[in-house]
Amino acid sequence: MNVNPYLLTGLKTGGGHNMVMADPDTFEMQEYEGIGIFVPGQNYERELDGRGMFKILLLTLASFGTTLGLAFLLLIPLMVANLIYFDMYGVVSFGPWAYVLLTTTEFGFIIPPIWYVRKRGFSLRSVGILMNQPLKEIVLGLVFGVAMISVNIAITWVIAEYSGIGHDSSESPFIASDWVEVIGWIVVMFVAVGFSEELLFRGFLQKRMEIYFRAKSGRYKLLALVITSALFAAMHFELIGLLTRFILGLFLGYLCQKRKYSILGPSIAHGFNNSMVIILVFLGF
Repeated sequence: MNVNPYLLTGLKTGGGHNMVMADPDTFEMQEYEGIGIFVPGQNYERELDGRGMFKILLLTLASFGTTLGLAFLLLIPLMVANLIYFDMYGVVSFGPWAYVLLTTTEFGFIIPPIWYVRKRGFSLRSVGILMNQPLKEIVLGLVFGVAMISVNIAITWVIAEYSGIGHDSSESPFIASDWVEVIGWIVVMFVAVGFSEELLFRGFLQKRMEIYFRAKSGRYKLLALVITSALFAAMHFELIGLLTRFILGLFLGYLCQKRKYSILGPSIAHGFNNSMVIILVFLGF
């Protein structure tokens, strides 16, 4: 049964579901429907000033610090397991599964955003963990994923063809030693990378960019989309892939906007694109 969420004000936690009086802020509730930040009967964010937006950016950077810290901690057991080792010349080498396991530390991206919303009493819906229409989200995610990998391949080819900057797949950190490792990479790309990066960049950062720019510009959606995509590209710290990641960020951010900031579809699209890269590198393309 479909129920209009604006007829309800929320759920009482711990003691079952209770309907309460309709929230008086009907206008604001409708205004923020597109951003998807408003949850009837719960605390929510109406606006962000410059100071609040600066804090969001700091927390985004803190997410990278958290991930790096987790990666550093993981290095010790990986070295003990001889998955990371130094050769006779002191050069570090990574064995099979080392990069796969290190990539799981991207779960660190979600720690500051979840801390932020929990501290303020917001639900996890406010960082995109919601399912409007799960099947539709998944299908759209796969459709966007196919479009993204197509654009990814096209841009990579153009750069290699006209700039003289080639790409040697044998030097890629994402190359797998066998199909079992390929499957491991695919799982990590969907579960850790796609989910974590989409929660941070789209569910947390881009959504709040919209709230910040809403009172400042009629093009707040475009501003939020472009700025977040630029930060998404820059924070991968790879100059050659900067343009590609910016365009892929536009795909992901646009899908998130259209789905009222549910990150399910973008996470699927992100994971699909990255998984196809793993498979293509493994096959030697």
